[in-house]
Amino acid sequence: DQPQASGTLMVSRRMVFVTTELHPETPGGAGVVVDALARELGGDRECTVILLSSGPVEPIDRPGVMVVTATIPESGFLERSRAAAEAVARVAGSDDRIEVQDFEGIGFSLLAHRSELDLETAAITVRFHGPYDKLSQAMDTTPLDWAVPSAMEREVFRMADAVLIPADGHRIGLVSDYGVEPERILLTPPPIPELNGSVRPSGDPTTFAIIGRLGEMKGSQDMVAATLSLLDQDFDLKVRFIGDDGWSPTAGTTMMDWLTSMIPVRHRDSFEFVGHVPRDHLPQTLSGVTAVVVPSRFESFCLVAHEARRLGLPVVVPDLAAFSDLFDETTGALVYDGSVEGLASSLERLITDPGLAGSLGAAPPPTPTDAWAAYTTDPEPRHPRSQAGLATAATQRVEKVASETISSPSRTTLDRLYRLMPVSLAKAAARLTPRSVKERLGTGVGWAGEEARRNQERRLKAIDSQIEAGEFDELAQPDVSVVIPVFNDVQYLEETLASVYEQTHPSWEIVVVDDGSSDPGALRFLDALDRPRLRLIRQENKGLPGARNTGMAQARGQFLVPLDSDDELEPEFMARMLATLEEQPHAAYAHCYARLYHDIDAIWIPRPFNPYWQLLGNGVVGCVLLRKEAWAEVGGYDETMTRGNEDWELWLRLMAAGWEQAQVPEVLFRYRKHGVSMSVVTEGQFEEGRRMVRDRHPELYAAISATKSRWYPLMTIVGKPEEFPPGDSEIVDT
Repeated sequence: DQPQASGTLMVSRRMVFVTTELHPETPGGAGVVVDALARELGGDRECTVILLSSGPVEPIDRPGVMVVTATIPESGFLERSRAAAEAVARVAGSDDRIEVQDFEGIGFSLLAHRSELDLETAAITVRFHGPYDKLSQAMDTTPLDWAVPSAMEREVFRMADAVLIPADGHRIGLVSDYGVEPERILLTPPPIPELNGSVRPSGDPTTFAIIGRLGEMKGSQDMVAATLSLLDQDFDLKVRFIGDDGWSPTAGTTMMDWLTSMIPVRHRDSFEFVGHVPRDHLPQTLSGVTAVVVPSRFESFCLVAHEARRLGLPVVVPDLAAFSDLFDETTGALVYDGSVEGLASSLERLITDPGLAGSLGAAPPPTPTDAWAAYTTDPEPRHPRSQAGLATAATQRVEKVASETISSPSRTTLDRLYRLMPVSLAKAAARLTPRSVKERLGTGVGWAGEEARRNQERRLKAIDSQIEAGEFDELAQPDVSVVIPVFNDVQYLEETLASVYEQTHPSWEIVVVDDGSSDPGALRFLDALDRPRLRLIRQENKGLPGARNTGMAQARGQFLVPLDSDDELEPEFMARMLATLEEQPHAAYAHCYARLYHDIDAIWIPRPFNPYWQLLGNGVVGCVLLRKEAWAEVGGYDETMTRGNEDWELWLRLMAAGWEQAQVPEVLFRYRKHGVSMSVVTEGQFEEGRRMVRDRHPELYAAISATKSRWYPLMTIVGKPEEFPPGDSEIVDT
């Protein structure tokens, strides 16, 4: 029997389900699962279901469960997701546990904007049911409008505090295909509702039943093809399809029309299309059936297969993740390889072996893992920094997919026209271009973008003129070495190099490290780098910290600048940072404020350096002026930290070695925020990054309480010692 939830839950959070399906109010397998979960959990904890629909829905009463209906648009996946997030924010609170379906990416805006919705501390999980990626792999044709919801679903899996999978076989795919950390995956099969009634034994001819909506991913066409191959061999059998009609993107027609067109007239009597049958009538409809067949090309769990086994019917299932470790002949199932030929072979075994169906039907049904274990303890919400980083990356990736679905020839033509026009005419054209056209063509169409391009062009020409005039003579021992690792992405490298040539401090060199680039365009650009004071070093790919170490080991300067290939230095960077380090000889590095630009425009002002806060999170901008002596003393960057936080770990190692730091309270570094950069990915992995850093410095974190007491006391008294009355011996002048 399925384990029960009653009396086992030890949590206080309200349970909130967010779904577009709910049985019996709306059709759909996910709705059956939500209904069963809500009914059972509602007996132990406060439970609310937010039913999202584009039309009116009248919810039925469920003891212990409140059903709230919310209207969302009928079309537009992003619009539906935004409306869903607003609906959740009106109902759910920061102390709730929220479970949202995966398909359509309906939870995308909820997770991407959870801070703005005041749901940072809510536990938000997503149940793996039927993502578009998996469905499209199960079809012969992928609809063009699936690109955006597929991207949204991928990001929902990445952003969620936990992902609930119904069968263990899905675990590997979630890790490899979606990048979900294994510890965030919870095995939670749905409860299997009991079916009242019994099934009359099978008779002649052999009859197979297929239960569920007709569909390509459900393999309805494969069942027809396998059956026809047996009928053509004069086997006597019948097939009973039980379920609503569906649509075939491949055939461009209803599934019923497609399937019937496949069946020759001579065999049509062997096929029966029953249509929808209420669940309570299912045992009666299955009477006389030899076996239930699940010809699906994708399934997440398949309640039908489990229900059939509990009714004593054998099942035929494909070799899918949903069935692995659950279904085989010992639990009453024939498992085939997923091909039409394999399906036909399994059906033939049941036809030709009179005792096989009986022995399979008598076998014990599979017993899934406890359906309620994942609800006895609520998952911890992700760290706010991880939430922010993941949301930024998710938004940028989805926007990129959405923009790629827009036809670009018109935009390209308009951009070219801007470039050919004189300034006055280009400004006028940008002003007169209708807003509707700009929105349809995407961002960046306008004079501001063209003006920025022209300014950049002038800037690079000015530097070329300086180089041609011989203003950058080679230096045997420069003061500063700027180390720039490159791996395939050279889109902004020209501007990065320009910012070094614009430095007011005259003594520097550039070391570009090609970390195993393979992109032909990047290789052509790097091959053509022939400039004064610039050296190109090539190596097999080692990752960012390894590339920095390579460049710094061969640097000739006493001071090092780790500069990414898409960022820039302000002209006074070297001059101001050098002056600061000269005044503070015990400082390993000088760091500064940063201007965030490109996608956003903001100033990043880190808090004043504090060793305690530095243990909690990195408060130092990654681009610093670093003494080569200090870098060498602690062994450089940790080359195993290829997933980010390598700079944070280095600052801690320098701190542990007794080095100090110096903060220059000026904006001297330009930090380009664009696309899904490594910094964004690193922020999204904040919890994991902090664990990696902590594990490498057990001695620092073992003493974190003492560090906090010294640098972050419960009370800070600001003033001069003479201002306090005599007897305050505990006051220390710092």
